[in-house]
Amino acid sequence: MGYEVALTISESIISKFPTFLLKLIYPKSRLKEEIKISPRTVNPIIFNLGSYVPRVDACFTISNFTNLTMKLLDLSADIWISQPLATVVCFDKPDILRKKENQIYTTSFLNEIQVSRIKEMQQTGELRATMYLKAYFESRVGLLELTPTIENCQVIIQ
Repeated sequence: MGYEVALTISESIISKFPTFLLKLIYPKSRLKEEIKISPRTVNPIIFNLGSYVPRVDACFTISNFTNLTMKLLDLSADIWISQPLATVVCFDKPDILRKKENQIYTTSFLNEIQVSRIKEMQQTGELRATMYLKAYFESRVGLLELTPTIENCQVIIQ
């Protein structure tokens, strides 16, 4: 009990440190290790071809293991299924709270060529995707860029 109270107090003190001290405690290499971007475990990529305007939705989980609250400035992901297919973008600018997991939703509209390619891939059974992400975060430490690659991602076509 006393350990948890001391940990909570020390975390609150650290979060209020001036920026130059925070940069010493949290170098960019450490921040890159403590912020994880992964696809949502259930239905991470959904192609909605039956709607009036076809679109693709991709859902991500951003885990922030640091004591800093960050703001997601930009998140985009190139979706490849054997070749480039679509780029999804997050239109929101949510706060990524410290020590929390955040669900982020991205979307993009599809044109006729993309829809026909998706239908061809659905017939061949090739429904695993690779996503190349680019995410920019802003915090008291400064701007941080993450560029993870997520392979072998499940795809749902509706």
